[in-house]
Amino acid sequence: MNTGVQRSGSTPHAVRTSTSPPGLFSQGKQQLKKDVLSIMAAHHMPYAATATIAYFPDLKAKVEKAMGIRGPRFLQILSPCPLGWAHDSALSVTVARLAVETGLFPLVELEHGELTGVMRLAGQKPVDDYLRPQGRFKHLFTGKEGAVELRHIQALADARIRRYNLLEADTQWDTASALRCARHGRGGYVSSSLSVSQGVDNVL
Repeated sequence: MNTGVQRSGSTPHAVRTSTSPPGLFSQGKQQLKKDVLSIMAAHHMPYAATATIAYFPDLKAKVEKAMGIRGPRFLQILSPCPLGWAHDSALSVTVARLAVETGLFPLVELEHGELTGVMRLAGQKPVDDYLRPQGRFKHLFTGKEGAVELRHIQALADARIRRYNLLEADTQWDTASALRCARHGRGGYVSSSLSVSQGVDNVL
């Protein structure tokens, strides 16, 4: 979402913005959110990762890791905007955490286009938990059309969980332990027994 709460390519699907208001003919933005991380991965850059303010040790470790790598590096960081997202500013960290726990915003690392790090989910929460506190999704909870979009968004989250194996990844860290412990060294989440060599394609 751009400054001024206008629609952009990376704005989530079905969200209300000043230039994609819900009404008779749509439930907010009609297009899917652009998968920026996959675009970066397709260029086989040395390092690309996602992070959020809700898991600060993870964010710090990824910044430090990126600083130690030569060549292009990319970090996609989720930081809620209380004004544009229409939620209480005191809920900013909670909203960011729910984006991860629902599977809508996986915390992953890619090196040269290959998946090398995943934060496993201790358990998946329904997307309603993430969407309901935000006024920009309020219209989805008021009619049949909104209910259809809620099911669609849940399907998108489920697909991301399958894509990155977020519930079963063999890693040292999950969303519960990551709140209690700091990451150490380069990497941090991947155990020695995890071997992932799949390329990442833009499927969502």
